[in-house]
Amino acid sequence: MGTSFIIMKTRQNAGLRKPEILKNFYDILIEEGIEGASIAKIAKRMDIHPSLIMHYFSTKEKLVIAAVDHIVREYGVLIQRMEARRTDPARRLERLVDTLVGDEWYRMTEIAADFSVISISFRNGEIDERIRRLYAFYKTFLAGEFRALGEAGVIGRRDPQRTAEIVMSLLEGYRHFKHFYVGDEDAESYRNDMKRALLQLLGAVGD
Repeated sequence: MGTSFIIMKTRQNAGLRKPEILKNFYDILIEEGIEGASIAKIAKRMDIHPSLIMHYFSTKEKLVIAAVDHIVREYGVLIQRMEARRTDPARRLERLVDTLVGDEWYRMTEIAADFSVISISFRNGEIDERIRRLYAFYKTFLAGEFRALGEAGVIGRRDPQRTAEIVMSLLEGYRHFKHFYVGDEDAESYRNDMKRALLQLLGAVGD
């Protein structure tokens, strides 16, 4: 068995193990918060030796960084699945707003885990930078959409950069308030109200 085969096999195992480790770490974050998360608990949950996890992630902070990177990629996949820019602009606006207030976007991350990660960012510059990069990615996407929709004449609001920042602030508040205050029986009505509020904010033509 050659050295090249062993290296390839090791890389394949890493590719299989890393997502599994991150998923179990994320589940513990949701259940116990960052204080309760540890490499030992992940290993116990996965029934593996802690040294295997430490081979890929030497500290808990490195696990958090990898988890944030994974979230960035997941949002990127969701954005890429949205319809191409050549789609009818009115339909594209509807699709965008539906996505931003929809369950798939809302449930991309868990609020409990979000708070855990944010709390670490105040003490860890690398994690803080990752979160800022996530928001910058989000803002760039929204600003590009609003610029195109404005040029197409389907929204009246100008300054796509500032509009993106306002929409992001509105959606962050929507997500947290919905979690703590809006019951399942009112969720659909609340979502529709948020959709109308977004369209009014954007100055949707014909709204």
